[in-house]
Amino acid sequence: MKKIVAILCLLAVVLPLCACASPSLESEQIKPAQETKPASEKKTEATPKNEKFKVPDDLPEGFTVGFGRGDISMTPLPIYEGTAETIHDPIMLTCTAVSDGENVALLMSADLKSIQRGLTVQTRNKITKDFGIPGEFVIINTTHSHNAHTAGGTTAELTRWTKIWYEQVKIVVGEALRDLAPAEAYIGVSHTEGITFVRRYLLANGKYQTNPSASNNPVAHESEADNELRTLRFKREGKKDVLLVNYQTHYGGATGMYPNQLSADFIAPFRETAEKELDCHFAYHSGASGNLNFNSLIPGERKYPTFIEAIDGFMIATHDALSKEEKANTGKIVAIEGNYTATVFHDSPEIVEIAKKIDKLGSETTEGTALRNQHGLGSKRHINAIITRAGMDATQDIPLCAVTFGDIAFTAFPYEMFDKNGKDCREASPFKMTFICSLANGSNGYIPTTEAFPHGSYEVVVCRYVQGTGEGLADKMVEILNSCKAAA
Repeated sequence: MKKIVAILCLLAVVLPLCACASPSLESEQIKPAQETKPASEKKTEATPKNEKFKVPDDLPEGFTVGFGRGDISMTPLPIYEGTAETIHDPIMLTCTAVSDGENVALLMSADLKSIQRGLTVQTRNKITKDFGIPGEFVIINTTHSHNAHTAGGTTAELTRWTKIWYEQVKIVVGEALRDLAPAEAYIGVSHTEGITFVRRYLLANGKYQTNPSASNNPVAHESEADNELRTLRFKREGKKDVLLVNYQTHYGGATGMYPNQLSADFIAPFRETAEKELDCHFAYHSGASGNLNFNSLIPGERKYPTFIEAIDGFMIATHDALSKEEKANTGKIVAIEGNYTATVFHDSPEIVEIAKKIDKLGSETTEGTALRNQHGLGSKRHINAIITRAGMDATQDIPLCAVTFGDIAFTAFPYEMFDKNGKDCREASPFKMTFICSLANGSNGYIPTTEAFPHGSYEVVVCRYVQGTGEGLADKMVEILNSCKAAA
């Protein structure tokens, strides 16, 4: 993609029409949102739909960055535990547009639990159609809020939400492109304390368990958590800085605090605090967190009672990273996609038949529970995983994507990867700063490390793939990153 004159001309014509013709967010809601957030917490709106969209006939020369954000909330929506009937704080979509004068990359982050691959493909196709930006230059990272939903379903509620999604994608991307301004990039690294822990424990009886109760006598974490926090700050001429933060934790703290309410979880107060203290635009890119949690059952380790108090810890680490930041080179934007062919794990035919019988009886019924205990099978999710794996082919291609420019790389892993695989990929990357983005451009469930597989427990038994897949995916991403480096 050399010049995108056609893109920008199309923007000038299409977006005002869409802005005038599209229904408002309020008219799309199945039930009016009932705000319970503090009055001091202001809701950030997307570009007003009656505002004319004007862009130059060509991209600005040199390295430029733009930012856009929009509200993708509605109720009711299915969330991790139950249904969100009201909105505690809005779930948001952010877009950081990066241009080298010839190419544009979109680094997007959505406050969703996850996004299905099909919706990612359709969204990228629409972006290509509306803006001329090829799909491989688009990364859609989800923050994995458990008080938000998995995007891409076909229920009536999710279908109506998808209309809001497409509308906001067009508005937010357009806003980010219009906001392009000359920028310099600065990268920083720090470490958090007392915020994130490996949630898989060795118990006193020698077994391992995910999120056990204290009565199970956990004695140690399965491994040490990766507590590195990464910042990428774009300092722009005449406009607010854009700050991107990459960190890995499986928070889900709002699940118990805000039952039946839509929420971005810890992202909302983190974003609000960072923007207030640093006078910037803020976007959070969730890292490798499949085996992590905000809680610790080991005495003295947990520093913050809830995610609200933990915002202080996040900000301490962010300020520390910014104080240590160094200027990064920027250059040609390169985007490369590739597939990793994963081997699907298939249970024995006998186990599959038992799982189907349990599913028919009901996993939580007396009969179903007795069968699960008899055959050493786990929860309903384990039963569903056995049945799902049985219907899959022997192998499955898992799509990976990397977008790079200068010293900086963004990686998109479409699954809940364990932190070690993310860390190994980051350390093997040929770029000075590598953002590891998980549950990005799709969702393929958990993929544990090789070390975790023999220990069993939740993430292992629901994984679709054989041992070693996590390492294979990390290695494939490093291969893609090396190709990006060579192409630059």
